[in-house]
Amino acid sequence: MFKFFKTCSLTIKFMIVGLSANQTLADTPGLKNAQILNGWQNNNGSHTAAVEINLETGWKTYWHTPGVAGIPPNFSFVGSSNLKDVTFRWPSPILFGDTDVWSIGYKNRLVLPMIVTPKDQKKPVELNLNADIGICDTVCVPAKLSMTATLLPKRTKRQAKIVAALASRPKSKTAVGAKEVTCDFSISEGEVVVSVDLSVPKLGAREVIILSYADPDVLVQNKIAERRGNMLSGSGIIRHTSGTLAAIDRSKIELSVVSEKTAANLGTCVK
Repeated sequence: MFKFFKTCSLTIKFMIVGLSANQTLADTPGLKNAQILNGWQNNNGSHTAAVEINLETGWKTYWHTPGVAGIPPNFSFVGSSNLKDVTFRWPSPILFGDTDVWSIGYKNRLVLPMIVTPKDQKKPVELNLNADIGICDTVCVPAKLSMTATLLPKRTKRQAKIVAALASRPKSKTAVGAKEVTCDFSISEGEVVVSVDLSVPKLGAREVIILSYADPDVLVQNKIAERRGNMLSGSGIIRHTSGTLAAIDRSKIELSVVSEKTAANLGTCVK
């Protein structure tokens, strides 16, 4: 199963440029090129590959949870062959924008590793990737990308770009010195408000607590965090895409802190 995240975003306070069906990468403002890095096959038969997106200097694209002013990415592998599953390994993002219109993502380049599981480990995987992403400078462009690649079995040579991206994952709870995590819940008109208090040293001048919910039919709207000493507080509103939420599973609420410099994964709301 291919797993992605959904978020609620405010209206972007920039001009949105639409692309016609016959436009190419060269016609897309801010986008240099995009490709699939073939990577290598792992001992368990899966492949480690990556999507590489190169942007003009100063342009940015977005994390799986893009913030209130970001454009959420969407990836489709329809048309691929010998493909069982794809799991992305997102590198550490940064926070940008102002207090009211903020977003989370990457500047200039994104190398997004992915673990590709074939149906038959001894045969090549033919990847057909169609992606809808947002790229922004003073203009925001919803870009459509189409890429193909053949992942060959027994390829073992590792690519430096992918290795570096895997090493730049968000820091762990232990690495940033985080301690207590408290989640409080309140229900109002079919929505669940989650208030989060974290005991964590300062990660940057501006910080945001990001709540992600591991269910494609659930939306999360995050708000900017407030700091008092070593305590960082924030909240998120969780709602179902159609109808009322029947229940919330604490173990599916993933918590991250993102600053203008770095990001950290702080686990879930499970006590």
